[in-house]
Order: sequence, then structure tokens, then C-alpha cells
Amino acid sequence: MKRLAIFLVITFGLTWGLLIPAGFLLGTFENGETSSPIMIGLIALSMFFPLVGALAANFACAPETRIDLDWRPHVRQNVRNYLIAWFAPAAVALLGCMVFFAANPHLFDPTMRSYIETSATAAGLSPDELASQMPPTPILLGATLALSLAIAPFINMIPAFGEELGWRGMLYPTLAEHMSMRSAALVTGIIWGLWHAPAITMGHNYGMGYEGFPVAGILTMTLLCTAMSCWLSLLRTRSGSVWPCALAHGAFNAIANVGVVFCSAGQTLLGPSPLGLVAGIPLMALGVFCWLRLS
Repeated sequence: MKRLAIFLVITFGLTWGLLIPAGFLLGTFENGETSSPIMIGLIALSMFFPLVGALAANFACAPETRIDLDWRPHVRQNVRNYLIAWFAPAAVALLGCMVFFAANPHLFDPTMRSYIETSATAAGLSPDELASQMPPTPILLGATLALSLAIAPFINMIPAFGEELGWRGMLYPTLAEHMSMRSAALVTGIIWGLWHAPAITMGHNYGMGYEGFPVAGILTMTLLCTAMSCWLSLLRTRSGSVWPCALAHGAFNAIANVGVVFCSAGQTLLGPSPLGLVAGIPLMALGVFCWLRLS
């Protein structure tokens, strides 16, 4: 339990100890994370704090009580697992978009007008000026999907590894020493979700204008992190490596917001990102499916 306590204290201490004071200093608790490029960078930096916590926890323990973090990739033995990690997030995210827009057809905006207006404001242009500089929608969508599927997962895999070495390399197997794998996957997901609380309070993933802010957002994030934890825990168990988990995590982050450009309301607590309550139904179903396969 010493290893677990050290990991949690360092991981949460570094993350919350940085983001909370910075949030007050930069005004992002009032104005949102997007109001400060510095805060966006700090949130990205915090993805490496679980890695720091995992390494510190192992170092602080006697050699015989340390845990194998399974940082070796084992590619040859896991080609199937890597392919699943690469492409399954896109299938889950796109299916989630379909579920969300089927339930909320009035929010589907094929002209991307809301997205263009938001992007134009950020760029200091008029919506018409920005629209005139953009390629036709089919070309833009095709290029975005190609980037999200072919390149972005491997770029995102690096910061995602910073999280996965902590959550799936340290926390999940450490908990599994004291409880069943199923319980360990659930507890890991709950802790992982709550770890995001300061960022969610700054509007990360869901914005700030929804009913029940920020508690509803924190609970939603925790629910979806728990679902994803069940999948990633199974992936880690079957592959014997955290790298497929890092690839899946990176691929998920790469594709998660593709549907937002076609939503007139942007990202909401319900979707169209698979981290929303409605768009996340396929992810939750995947989580249950994988949870049942953990022994």
C-alpha cells in the first residue's frame, strides 16, 4: 500500500498543486482554459505527472516490492492489440457521433457555421473571410479524418504514455494485488476521472455553461473514464505493455472532437464527443464488454 499511497500523493499533488493555483492566478476558473494559452500548456504538461508519480513510487520502495511498469512495447507479440488500439477509438467516436446526432438532429450543422464563427473570432477574422479560405467541406472532412487516423494517434501517444505509465502501468496492477481485476479497473477509472477535476472546472471537454457545472462535468468525466479504464485495463492485461494503452489513449484524443465541428452547440455535456453522456453510449458499452472479460 506504500507504493499506492506515494503514487497518488505525488500524482495528485503535482497536478492539483499546479493547476489550482494557476487557475486562480490566470483567471481560468472564471474565463475557461481557452482564455489562457499558458493554462492549455500546463494541462498538457500535467499528462506527464502520473509517469512521475509511478517512477517516484517505485523508486521509494524496496526492490522486492517494486512493480514492473510494463513499459516495453512487445510489438511482435501484440500486432493485433496495437491495431485494435489504433482503430477502435475512431469506430467508437464516430458511432458516438451518429448516436448523438440521431438523438439531437436539430444540432447537426453540415455547414459548420458555428465552428467557423468560433474559429473566426479566435483568428480575428469575420466568418465569411475564414469560410472563403477553407477548402470544400468534403475535402476538409477527409483531410481531418486522415490526420486523426494516420498521424495524430502517434503524436498524441507520447503525452498519453505519460498518463498510461501511471494509470495502467502503476495504479491498475497495484490495485489488482488487493482486489479483483474488475474492481481494480473500476477504481482506476474513478480515480483517473477525478484527477481531471480542476481542468473540468475550467471548462475542459464540456465548456462552462451547462446545468450543474462543474459537478455534472466531473461526474460525467469520471463515468466515461471508468468505461475507458475497463477497455484499457483489458488491453494492458492481454498485451503485457502500457504502449498499446498509450496508442489507444492518443488515438481517442485525436478523434474525439471531430464531430464538434458539425454541432451547432459545440461540445456539450451530452456530446458529440464520446466523452459526453449520449455520444459516450458506445464507449460505455465497450467498457462493459471489456469489464466482463477481466477475470
